[in-house]
Amino acid sequence: MQGRARVVCPPREWEGDRLALNEHVPLEVSSVTKVYPGGVQALDQVSFRISPGERACLLGPNGAGKTTLIRLLTGALRPSSGRVSLFGLGVEDPSFLQAKRRVGIVPQSPGMYRDLTVDDFLQLVRDLYGSGNIPEVVEAFGLAPFRTRRMAELSGGMQRRLSMAAALVSSPEVLLLDEPTVGLDPVATREVHTFLRKVMPGRTVLLCTHNLAEAEALCESAVILRQGKVLLHERIATLRQRIQPVLVLRATQGPERLAEALTGQGLAFTHEAEAVHVHVVDAEAQAPGLLRHLLGAGLDVYECRVVTPSLEDLFLEVVGANDARA
Repeated sequence: MQGRARVVCPPREWEGDRLALNEHVPLEVSSVTKVYPGGVQALDQVSFRISPGERACLLGPNGAGKTTLIRLLTGALRPSSGRVSLFGLGVEDPSFLQAKRRVGIVPQSPGMYRDLTVDDFLQLVRDLYGSGNIPEVVEAFGLAPFRTRRMAELSGGMQRRLSMAAALVSSPEVLLLDEPTVGLDPVATREVHTFLRKVMPGRTVLLCTHNLAEAEALCESAVILRQGKVLLHERIATLRQRIQPVLVLRATQGPERLAEALTGQGLAFTHEAEAVHVHVVDAEAQAPGLLRHLLGAGLDVYECRVVTPSLEDLFLEVVGANDARA
C-alpha cells in the first residue's frame, strides 16, 4: 500500500505519564460519575489518562460502563460530575469541538447515511472536520472500486472499512474504536485487524472491545472497568507479572505418577486431563532442575512446555480478585 505518508503519523513511544512541557494529555477522565434518569449509575468516580502514543484497551463485563464512557469521550453525553477532556479541553469548553477534530471515531455500529455513496460520505466527513485527504484513505482501505456505490449496498466488513477510512480522513492524532469487529465473520475481522495495525502506530488509541484476543493483539495497556469503577490501568506486560507462568508436563507413566514425584518439592500443581500443570516463578530457571528431578525419579517426560498467561487469564484474575474483596 503505497503513498500513505500522511495517513500514518510518525511513530512515537508511549512514555507512561511523562509528558513534554505544555503538552496536554490526549484523553483524560477525572472523577467522572454518570447517573442516568431514574437513578441508574453507570460510572462512579472514574479516573484515568491515556498518554500520547499509548494504545490502550477498555475492558469490562457487560454493564461495566464502557459504552457510557465512550459516549462521554465523544461528547455525545455529559458527565453528572467530574471532567472529561481531550487535549486538555473539557466538553464544557467552547473550544472542545476543535479538540474533537483531532480525534477519529470508529463507532460500534456504522450507522451511516444509507443513500449516500462512499465518495459522498467521505466528502461529508472531510467537510465536517475542515480538511482531509480522501484519495489517500480510499487507496489505503481498498475502497476505490466502491466509490460510487451506495453505502446500503456494502457488506458488513466493507462498511467497517469505510468507518475506519472516515475516522482517518483528517489524519487524527487519536483513535477511539468502539467494538470495531463486533458482528463480523473471521475473515472480515482479520482484515480489520490488518488495517488497524497499519494505522495505529504513532497514534493514541483507546479500543473498547469484548474480544480479549483482539485487545491483546492490538494494545499495550488495559483499563479494566467493573460496575462503573476503574479496577486498574496498567501495561499488559506488567499485568502478566500478577500470574505465574505454568509448566505443562506429560510423562508416559501418567499424571498420577508425575504428581507423586512432584509432591514435597514445594511447588503448586494441578491435574489437567493427561498433564500436570506446575505453577512456577521463573520457568526458564526452574525447568531444568525440575526435569532432572523427574528423570531421576524414573519418569519418561515427553512434554515440557511453558504457558504464559493470556489477557483473558489476567482479566479474570483482576475481576475475580475484586469480587472476592467485595
